[in-house]
Amino acid sequence: MFILDSLLVGSLQFVLDKVLAAAEAESQDDTALREQLMDAQMRLELGEITETEFVEIERDVLARIREIKGAQPNAITLMSDDVRVSGIEATVADELSDPDR
Repeated sequence: MFILDSLLVGSLQFVLDKVLAAAEAESQDDTALREQLMDAQMRLELGEITETEFVEIERDVLARIREIKGAQPNAITLMSDDVRVSGIEATVADELSDPDR
């Protein structure tokens, strides 16, 4: 009976860990927000919403995207009065350590 209980608890913990990991990954994914922004742009072009409504939606969606990008562990944000750089990705290749040279 103890082995069965241990297996059940272990399995339940595994499943809950996977659900938590999936929820965290989804909360950090901005794909749905980008789609929402594109949908709002399409609705604006079709005349379904006004420019004011679009600006409101755009402001909210972009603020949420900035929150997500700012929460990422490797995100870098540099700001000055006229320039803002956010989230740089870089790769470094060391030509000197190439064994073929």
